[in-house]
Amino acid sequence: MNARMSDPERSAVGRRSYGRSSRKPNGSSRNRDGVQRSEMVESGRKRFCAGAPGKQQAAAPGRPGHPATTPEPLGDEEGDEEGGEEETKEEQNRLAPRLTSHDRSNPPDPSRHPHQPAPPAPPAPRTERRSNRASRDRRPARRDPNVQHHRLSDLHPRERLAATLPPPGAWRPLPPASDRAAWSRVPEPQRLRTLALAEAHLADVLPPLTDDGFAAYGRTGDRARHEHAYFARRTRLTAAVVHTLLAGPGTATAELESLVRLLCAETTWCVPAHELGRDTDGLPAPDPARPTVDLFAAETAALLAYTRLLVGEELPDALRELIATEVRTRVLAPFRARDDWWWLGLAGERLNNWTSWIVANLLPTALLLEDSPETLLTDVERAVGALDRYLAQLPDDGGCDEGLAYWWRSAASYFEAVETLADATGDQAALRMPRTAALVRYPVTAHVAGPWWVNFADGPARLPNVEPGLLFRYGARVGDREATELAAATAPAASLDAPDVSLARLLTPLLDDAWHAARADGLARPPLVRQRWLPYTQLLVAREREGDPDGLFLAAKGGHNDESHNHNDVGTFLVAHRGAPVLIDLGVGTYDATAFGPDRYGVWTMGSAWHNLPLVNDIPQSAGARHAATDVTAELDDRAASLTMDLATAWPPEAGVRAWRRTVALRRGGPGERSEIAVTERWRLDAPPHALALHLVTTHPPAAGPTPGSLLLGAPGRRLLLDYDASVFCLLAEERPLEDPKLAAVWGSTVHRVRLLATAPPATGTTHLTLHTA
Repeated sequence: MNARMSDPERSAVGRRSYGRSSRKPNGSSRNRDGVQRSEMVESGRKRFCAGAPGKQQAAAPGRPGHPATTPEPLGDEEGDEEGGEEETKEEQNRLAPRLTSHDRSNPPDPSRHPHQPAPPAPPAPRTERRSNRASRDRRPARRDPNVQHHRLSDLHPRERLAATLPPPGAWRPLPPASDRAAWSRVPEPQRLRTLALAEAHLADVLPPLTDDGFAAYGRTGDRARHEHAYFARRTRLTAAVVHTLLAGPGTATAELESLVRLLCAETTWCVPAHELGRDTDGLPAPDPARPTVDLFAAETAALLAYTRLLVGEELPDALRELIATEVRTRVLAPFRARDDWWWLGLAGERLNNWTSWIVANLLPTALLLEDSPETLLTDVERAVGALDRYLAQLPDDGGCDEGLAYWWRSAASYFEAVETLADATGDQAALRMPRTAALVRYPVTAHVAGPWWVNFADGPARLPNVEPGLLFRYGARVGDREATELAAATAPAASLDAPDVSLARLLTPLLDDAWHAARADGLARPPLVRQRWLPYTQLLVAREREGDPDGLFLAAKGGHNDESHNHNDVGTFLVAHRGAPVLIDLGVGTYDATAFGPDRYGVWTMGSAWHNLPLVNDIPQSAGARHAATDVTAELDDRAASLTMDLATAWPPEAGVRAWRRTVALRRGGPGERSEIAVTERWRLDAPPHALALHLVTTHPPAAGPTPGSLLLGAPGRRLLLDYDASVFCLLAEERPLEDPKLAAVWGSTVHRVRLLATAPPATGTTHLTLHTA
């Protein structure tokens, strides 16, 4: 492959270079089976019990497939082949997570219809195990020793950058508004749609950005008030630039000039929640002489740099120079001058989306606005080093423990950065790195169906505005067909709202002929992979039938409780049916100061009690990397996909959990058989607990099933039947109103929690839950 791409090659993947390339009962009834059922209604909660709660129940034989909870030794259970001896908790704390995966899937048979049941799987070989010593934090391993890793700084050492970078200001990734021939290439439906979005934003009333925003945040922790006005300005500038490009020069000149002046007059481009400066009262206070470079300072810099490039001819010369001066002073110079930016990782800090998001903005900004070759070279060299340190902390399986929403500002931003580097230097080597290709697969892995996504960590189950054209281009440039198919089937952004939408991320796909061709017939279908296990991220996804959204879908995770944008959710799982969620992860509400402070896990959506997890002695999981899944095993074949793990260390010692083995599995029925999702819990505690509950969070009010020990979950038309052991568990159903607008936008006005409460829980036991079509 040539180091440089010709113009046709660039057009094929959507980048053209313009210039140098680059819980008491109150009533009872008997059901039709004659079983006494007590019901409690209290504050939106309902309880259904076989007998009075708290009364000792005789062990009852379970229905076929649903054995009663009985004591059972854990050390000789299936999967504990090694040694046949129990590990003490102290020994567990010294052992690494056992990351075991085995995929016995047959290769696809092209003669078989994709929805036809698969033939029986061949006999399974013994599952491979790996066990290694680990550090105290018990984080899963991140590296595949069989993969050769390259560093960006080896591909782009300083001397090579010096020879291949374009002169300052010579890089032209997008054409200016005056190039009407270029902008006339935008297909009319896309042009009219995007123009309508821009016009809607230009018609909005711009809210005032008040001077007390930083102190107010410091006193109240409210981020929304200041950020609403802050982002409205940037959204409006984006809209004015887009309008000028698509409607022609002169159509938004006054708006452009006014908005550029507003941004350049702001005391800081950093938002209060990120500001490092403090006043004498300890409240956030920006210091113009020592500006903080955060995500949104970098975003603002890039917005202004692209504004100058694209519509600079609409602005007075002095204003164009003001843009360059302010960007250099507020962002580029502090980036070069300080080594204590945590997101650079120079002191060994843990990195996340901040690094790639900032660098993806700094690189084009430097290329567009630096005026010295030596200064530009230093900027790019530091950016490449930061990306190396970011990449070194990512798992080889391409997973994103920050959650899918952050993938769009983590891995996707990384791609934008290396794409900029490739296009500016003409060297495509970074796009051929295995890690670059691995990262693009995560959205495919995390897609449930339609607008629904696996949303562990801080993320919504329905994504905010994203630009699928970026995913398409990423997939195209690394040769990943599934990524391009998913992109073509994903709805584009429905607004230009910052910070979800960035100017260049929005504009580049408009000039991508291959992207438009992929969406032209409106018939694109997402790949909907059958099953996938990410061993380093410890994420399992599986569906009943490949490519079919109507069957059962399961996602389950192991991991630890110090992941980026972490929720205390080790061992949780999600279930969907007919393309819609049934058992859910709530996601994240509106951020305030609590979200990233010491009380984070007091936020109800982030603690384990509102995840699909056990609660032992009324004690939730604890935060920290040592609170992790251990002895993690994934098994995948044609008939089932399962994840087994020990959750004991996810709790603090006072919970008294010696072992908690959870297995979550999707079992595919053969001809005449039903498919189901099965959850098996095996526990061993220090003593019989005073309380033991299994929690399930769901979208709609649960309804009594046809028999004792059954419950209908999910939306009408998409219900699943939950079977549980009614001789052992009372059922308490709770409803919780959603007041946070971000949560309500996804789930509606309420969510519901089913609590299966053990009436006389033993210290050692086993129970089973199944979910199947009602």
